[in-house]
Amino acid sequence: MNQTPTPGGGFDFDAMLSWALLIGLSLWGGFASFYRKLKDGHVRVFNITELIGELVISGFTGIVVANLCDSIPACPTPLKYALVGIAAHMGSRALFKLESMVNRKFDLPADQAATKENDNAA
Repeated sequence: MNQTPTPGGGFDFDAMLSWALLIGLSLWGGFASFYRKLKDGHVRVFNITELIGELVISGFTGIVVANLCDSIPACPTPLKYALVGIAAHMGSRALFKLESMVNRKFDLPADQAATKENDNAA
């Protein structure tokens, strides 16, 4: 998904279609995660809040991973779609993995926020 603006400021249908596909893929990953939890007996059939939570989290992680892939010039489009689907299915687990990668990259402690809160309380 090339982020170059269209000449004359027109509507870029290809970019919109690509993002719609990525968001749809992310939501599908959230539904698949909910269905897996349902089959394992972790949620009830009519638990709408759990389903909405899975869809929101998977949509968010899918968009984050798509933007991360867009920031890497060497990431081909099929790989981006695969990574978005995997991250969306993982949901919150993908967020925790991304957080741990950032913590390792910048040599941050895993619970830096909790440490700062304890320092401010003293």
